[in-house]
Amino acid sequence: MNTPADIPSEIVSAAPRKGGWMTALVAVAVVALALASWGGMRARVLESARQQFALDADAVVATAEARLVRFAEVQRGAAGLVRVAATVPTSDWEAYVDALRLTRAFPGFSSVSLGWRIPQGRHDQLDAWVSGAVGEYFDIRPAGDRPIYLPVVRVAPAPMDLSRVLGFDLLSDPARRVAAEHAWRAGDVALSAHTAVRGDTGEGAPVFSLVMPVYATAAPPLDEAQREAAAMGVISADFFAAEFLESVLIGRGRLLAVQLYDSRDTELAERLAVRGVDEPSARFGAERQLHFGGHAWFFRLSSTPAYEALIPWWQAYVVAAGVAALGALVVVLVGMLGATRRRADRLAKRMTAALREKDQRLRLALEGAQEGWWDWDPARGGMLASDRALKILGVVERHPASQLLAVWRSRLHPQDRAGVDAAIAQHLDFDAPLDMRYRIVLPDGLTRWLRTRGKARRDATGAVLGVAGFIADITAEQLAAEAQTRLAARHASALAALPDLLFEFDEDCRYVGYHASDEGDLAMAPADFMGKRSADVLPPAVAAALDEACRKVAANGGVEHVEYTLNTLSGEAQSFEGRVVRVETGGFLCIVRNLSEFRRVEQELTRHRDNLADLVAEQTIDLLLAKDAADRASRGKSEFLATLSHELRTPLHAILGFAEMGLNRDLSEARRTHCLQRIELSGQRLLGMVSDLLDVARTESAHGKLALAPVDWAMVCRDVVDECEALAQAKGMRLHLELAEHRCPVRADGLRLQQVVMNLVTNAIKFSPVGTPVVLRLGVREGVSLPADPMHGEVMELEVIDQGIGLPEDAAERLFEAFVRGHPELPDSPPGSGLGLSICRQFVEAFGGRIAAANRDGGGAVFRVQLPCAQVGVVTGVKA
Repeated sequence: MNTPADIPSEIVSAAPRKGGWMTALVAVAVVALALASWGGMRARVLESARQQFALDADAVVATAEARLVRFAEVQRGAAGLVRVAATVPTSDWEAYVDALRLTRAFPGFSSVSLGWRIPQGRHDQLDAWVSGAVGEYFDIRPAGDRPIYLPVVRVAPAPMDLSRVLGFDLLSDPARRVAAEHAWRAGDVALSAHTAVRGDTGEGAPVFSLVMPVYATAAPPLDEAQREAAAMGVISADFFAAEFLESVLIGRGRLLAVQLYDSRDTELAERLAVRGVDEPSARFGAERQLHFGGHAWFFRLSSTPAYEALIPWWQAYVVAAGVAALGALVVVLVGMLGATRRRADRLAKRMTAALREKDQRLRLALEGAQEGWWDWDPARGGMLASDRALKILGVVERHPASQLLAVWRSRLHPQDRAGVDAAIAQHLDFDAPLDMRYRIVLPDGLTRWLRTRGKARRDATGAVLGVAGFIADITAEQLAAEAQTRLAARHASALAALPDLLFEFDEDCRYVGYHASDEGDLAMAPADFMGKRSADVLPPAVAAALDEACRKVAANGGVEHVEYTLNTLSGEAQSFEGRVVRVETGGFLCIVRNLSEFRRVEQELTRHRDNLADLVAEQTIDLLLAKDAADRASRGKSEFLATLSHELRTPLHAILGFAEMGLNRDLSEARRTHCLQRIELSGQRLLGMVSDLLDVARTESAHGKLALAPVDWAMVCRDVVDECEALAQAKGMRLHLELAEHRCPVRADGLRLQQVVMNLVTNAIKFSPVGTPVVLRLGVREGVSLPADPMHGEVMELEVIDQGIGLPEDAAERLFEAFVRGHPELPDSPPGSGLGLSICRQFVEAFGGRIAAANRDGGGAVFRVQLPCAQVGVVTGVKA
């Protein structure tokens, strides 16, 4: 037997006893580590604070830029207003600015003014603005000759003294002039250098201006020279720099000191605003630039004592304290280690004895379960196995541990070897449960079924150290399971071939199983009756009969018959016969057969037997009706031939008469030409009539030859509209095709259907006045059924609507008869044979549809064609 080595009876501790010097050494190391941790954490906290200060500085600049961008959008809207309105009255300008609530939205905002560009010598352009101003007359200030003036013509909110603002030439202020010229060249907002709130006096706190150009075009011209020429003026907004900077620092006012300059020079003359005190000893400082509107601002930022007070220095002390506490714990643990080690030695001896006892119990349990154990341990040189495991594997001779794994693999059944390898790989790679059932072939040729279970041992990194488990012979169990599977397969095949319903009940007459070859025979869905009693789901009479049959079978055995009628899922009442039997393993089985078809055939045979004379009488009446229809058809054909002879005679008489006149030699050349034209016209009419007659003949002969298939009616309508577009344009008319979103294909002959639509559209064009539209409207009509398809309540309907002369009174139905034309009495009635609509009706009726015509309210006519939807399960949803 291959077994692991015995566990030693004693465990000797080889660890040397540690003295007090080890505790002292650990304490010194702990103090040094605490100091190093404090210094490192302090450096990390300082670096984190420095990075946060840089982020705060970036946030200040980003906030300032965002506010400038937002106000530029406001100016862009004002520029659009001025471009559209040309001249804005003072009251409208003030109302517009007040509605924007700029003072609340943009702290530091002073006023927004409109400067109008006036060339030298064109002071008269100022009159339109002066006339719309409130107060006294104003002129351009300061006086003097300049090539271009940019006087302020509107300002809001209005200052106390308008005379100091209106008329002020913005180009006279160098800072504003540079900003205005840049705005005109760039086609976008410009930022000015610092200046005074009123440029003509130089009074007031430092301000800056945002200047937006106003062009005569909707969009700035692409070329710089074109932008210069199209410039009409500017929208100028003044901001107090100090208040603007204060608003940017909201929430950071006590934490940051900020100085805003117009240039890199830190002279006071270049400083726009300052917030806080410049701290020379500040721990953090930063410089940032903001480029906006062709100008640059320079920010100098420094931290304040309040900002530095927020630095979390306490984190360094917490880390140092934590390291010191951990070190003290280590010192205590080192002192306790020696005592613990001695106690562990004594405990190991007791555990060794307990392990020997448990090993003996495990051996006895495995022998009782007829299982053996195995252990694959590469460190020990192979696989170990118990005597029981070797017997299961058919190993009689002794084999070294290094060869036992190869012996086991050599006896695996060839068909199971790949599955076993895959299961082992899944367990080793993904820790999937190792539970395999496979076959082995013993040396004597006998095949046995085995079950192997195991679990891999792994180190801390997850690497496999070995695998151990149990092995058992399950040949008898496997053969029994295979026999049960074959029996179940035969039962399933028999049930599949059974045309009847099969229900299984437990001892309490609850549904626990069913089989249905046609679930339409069920009275409800299986989820509604499974696990319930018959009384809970069936009508009381049917449930009582089934329960009574189960009671009788339980008491007396045998078979009980039950007949009943139920409404099934198919929507019809069905007759059933049930047979209830007892199942030996417990419960009942009910086999139910649908007798509805049998009853119907039986009743039909009885009816045919009893009513044979009535059937003969019905067939006689059908023959008489068919004869009457044939007589009517014969009379109709005679009438058709008579009408045809009359219609053909008229153009023939005209041809002969004008031909005789044309042969007269005394006839003038103009008169002879007129005769030839009339002959040609009559010939064309005769040719058209013959063509229509041929269509009629083809229609009658093709009733059984039409290639009926699903057709996309919308595509047919599009083709007809494209073909008739030129004919409609010749009369100055338009064709409109309206397609509903919900449509379906129709069952028709595509070419014949196109001929029907073409005839209706060309008739609408011919009978409509010049310049009026013709509308084709196609969609699904619900609530309508056709004789050819009475089971469906929707059809496809095409309406052809015109604004022509309409239909004659009481002639809507006769229009579809041969040789009938609408309004033939009118002198300008379009020519025609009167066969087109007759052909259309024959085609439509051949498709199983119908066609009708009616007058529209307000003039014109509408022709409706209804066809049944093709049952192909496809619905088109293309919008026209």
